[in-house]
Amino acid sequence: MSKESRSIAPLSESERELWHAIKKLGENVISRVGNDIERRTGLSGSDFGVLTRLEDLGGGTLGQAELGKSLGWDKSRLSHHLSRMEKRDLVAREAAELGRGVIITITDTGRREIAAARPVHAGAVRKHLLQHISERDAAVILKLARRLSAA
Repeated sequence: MSKESRSIAPLSESERELWHAIKKLGENVISRVGNDIERRTGLSGSDFGVLTRLEDLGGGTLGQAELGKSLGWDKSRLSHHLSRMEKRDLVAREAAELGRGVIITITDTGRREIAAARPVHAGAVRKHLLQHISERDAAVILKLARRLSAA
């Protein structure tokens, strides 16, 4: 154990309670939204994340490294997930020019699937999150999220 870690006090009960509440909030909402998408469209939450980033960040095409970074996934997880999506004809992979990485492109099937899933996603976000918070609460959450992202 490092000297620094020995000198830091453990979380207090209220700090621990806040930490767990924030974790549980994110986990529960993401899980419920993902379950709704999967049940109604067959796309997993991870599939939805990949396809929306391809469309929203790259107009349908992104480098694999950039895609992984936007998802916060390591190379192995992304590669395995893309292989599964490729088998279902949701995405295609090709080597980038001069051997500089891999390019991921959403297929026509992937575009149809994500178009069908977006309204389901919107409804699920409204059902599992937005209808439970006021505009004032939303403003506070956004302000906090922006501050934490900048830190």
